[in-house]
Amino acid sequence: MNKVLLLSAALALMAGVGDAQQKTLGELVVFNNWSSPAELGALNVVRTAFQKEGGTWKDITIAHDTGASIPLINMLTGGNPPDVFIESNVQLRRELLKQGLLRDFTAYYTSLGVDKMIPPAVKDAMTVDGKVVSAPLAVHIVGTIFWNVPAAKKAGVNPAAWKTLDQMFADFPKIKKAGLVPLAIGAQKWQLDYLLGSMVVQVSGKLYDDVFGLKPNRASINSREMRQALAYYRKIQQAADPGSANRNWNDTTAMVIRGDALMQLHGDWMKGEFLAAKKKLGTDFNTRLVPGAAGVQVTVDEETFLNPKTPQKKAAQDALFKIMLQKNITEQFSVIKGSTPVRLDASAGIDKHAKLVLAALGKPGFGHPVRNITMDPDWAGAFADLADAYWNTPGMTPDQFIQQLQAKYDEIF
Repeated sequence: MNKVLLLSAALALMAGVGDAQQKTLGELVVFNNWSSPAELGALNVVRTAFQKEGGTWKDITIAHDTGASIPLINMLTGGNPPDVFIESNVQLRRELLKQGLLRDFTAYYTSLGVDKMIPPAVKDAMTVDGKVVSAPLAVHIVGTIFWNVPAAKKAGVNPAAWKTLDQMFADFPKIKKAGLVPLAIGAQKWQLDYLLGSMVVQVSGKLYDDVFGLKPNRASINSREMRQALAYYRKIQQAADPGSANRNWNDTTAMVIRGDALMQLHGDWMKGEFLAAKKKLGTDFNTRLVPGAAGVQVTVDEETFLNPKTPQKKAAQDALFKIMLQKNITEQFSVIKGSTPVRLDASAGIDKHAKLVLAALGKPGFGHPVRNITMDPDWAGAFADLADAYWNTPGMTPDQFIQQLQAKYDEIF
């Protein structure tokens, strides 16, 4: 279905939407796809603060992994759009901005005086073509390692001491001898996509930006750095346990929690599974970045705002935007959700892992937005397909991967 045509139609349909005046600060219809207890509890922090300001909050919630874009577009074309929504697809947001449907918060954001406290990777996620259109709530990073501390002692290894991936791989025989899976992987396509992205950014932040940015660099695909990333990816595939195929990420985390596997390399939402199992960070499990990483992939929980149709809705949006950027709100939100606050000066309730993430995000050029924030959707799909094919075809060479990816580049761009 053509999003551009749908949104063009939406522009006409929305012209008469929202004429009714609000009697208070204004009601905001908030669209999201969060449903877990931790997610809802975190969102309630924001809702409660907004209601204390005098606003009225109305939820529209869809299930996880059902594709937030299509229901959102249906609401737009149906003439009943939300005021605020969670949707990180930059192409969709760009089209909304072009159609005049998206609120530009650039001047208002500047007036709040918080810019120095927001990490560069978060700013990248907040903006479309240089305009601030979203308010960030929390950060997750992809490409972190969580390990079982008693299992590491059993195997006689110290994951915290690894300085390179080669050092990590060198300990795999010892880990296997102890009866453990060295590195548990859930080999679903989206997880493999993230995993190969982690290997790319581990090798080179520039290569990551060249491959995953809005304007990919074809020449960079055929590089020594890409071959190194593919070599690491292949080593992980060769060490994967037989049950890895199509395994859910949280089932994979459970292997580490039980002590069947030493560790998992995935997004840091893993932490929530450990905490839910009553495991203590630093005692039962521990955390680190990928050894020798040149950067990390960053995903941001953020809310985007459609243009308000009344002064009351505009005032309500201003209030909600400001609330989301407040230090105490992002701290409280992240403690409940198991994420990391979006402000570099966050401190209250921040655990060891969140401190690790904030330190990493504070380094210039170290944080890079995940592909769904920046990549052309067709290009993102092509990369994910090839990451899956490379994993599941042991005889596929780096040259074949590179040639096929460049062919997709030529086809798409």
